[in-house]
Amino acid sequence: MFAAISGFFVARFPVRPELAIVSAIFVLVFAWPSYSAVVRWLGVRRGVRLLVLLGVYALVLETVAVKTGVPYGRFSYGPKIGKLLFDAVPWTVPFSWTPLVLWALTLSRGRIFIAGGLLVAVDLCLDPGAVAQGFWSYGAGGAYFAVPFSNFVGWMLSGTLGAWFGRSVDWREAPAEVRTSGLLSIAFWTSVCLNMGLWGPGLVGIVLIVGSLFTPKKT
Repeated sequence: MFAAISGFFVARFPVRPELAIVSAIFVLVFAWPSYSAVVRWLGVRRGVRLLVLLGVYALVLETVAVKTGVPYGRFSYGPKIGKLLFDAVPWTVPFSWTPLVLWALTLSRGRIFIAGGLLVAVDLCLDPGAVAQGFWSYGAGGAYFAVPFSNFVGWMLSGTLGAWFGRSVDWREAPAEVRTSGLLSIAFWTSVCLNMGLWGPGLVGIVLIVGSLFTPKKT
């Protein structure tokens, strides 16, 4: 509910660049439930190592993508979600991307290619809302709500590789709390899309939320 309400306000009252810190705080708040659940489940050393690995991977990947256009296509970040590192990527990227990977790995029970496919499905909801809000943009636009097809190919590749980094973990044993942050993020972007009239992406988000909630949980 909190995520949906947040999405409503972002859709109705777009974030101004000078309030980017507010967006950054929300990213950290959303990430916390899954981060803390992973550390409790795997232990401090193993849990932190996994989170750092995924976070560094996200930061490097996004920096390369902005600088070269590979694998998503040419795009650039706006000033609304945190200060840019390397003049390319907001510092919040590791905290927004990692929870989605944890969600996908937990929901897929560690099946790497299924996790990659789930991340593509998430981006079908997330990217149109983010582009419409000016969080980032594609130089040449795209046929799917100003998002190019290359972006989804890139998400499949990068998401599958990201999931592979978690291969040593038995995700069948993951507690349900591990996917909480990813679910919060999906609910937020679903709300943004629905409140902006992006009905197709919003419907994708609803399907993902329902599928996640009704999947048998490890307790």
